[in-house]
Amino acid sequence: GFFATLGGEIGLWSLVVLAVERWLVVCKPISNFRFGENHAIMGLAFTWVAALSCAAPPLVGWSRYIPEGMQCSCGVDYYTRAEGFNNESFVIYMFICHFTIPLTVVFFCYGRLLCAVKEAAAAQQESETTQRA
Repeated sequence: GFFATLGGEIGLWSLVVLAVERWLVVCKPISNFRFGENHAIMGLAFTWVAALSCAAPPLVGWSRYIPEGMQCSCGVDYYTRAEGFNNESFVIYMFICHFTIPLTVVFFCYGRLLCAVKEAAAAQQESETTQRA
């Protein structure tokens, strides 16, 4: 359960980091700014910290991992409402921090990227029209 959750979260946060990187490169071109090794290391560190902040709490008692489906794999216990496991607060935390926030960031970054590409295409078409005249 831990490694499956960790792997899924690493994939999720990697996509968030890539979306932010693409948005910065295309929509916020700063003259002397280039992504280097330090930026890649910061992206990796952020990805792992964010993933561990999701996968580790059930190991220390905030929710738990339980067998799923055919009882051959484990996952986070989203269903139990027993007092001692604090599952409701963990599910709320997961929904906000590991679903809503990443989804919002990705939608924002790619939405702004799409707007920038449309503006560039319109400017290029306007330039071609002006050159023909």
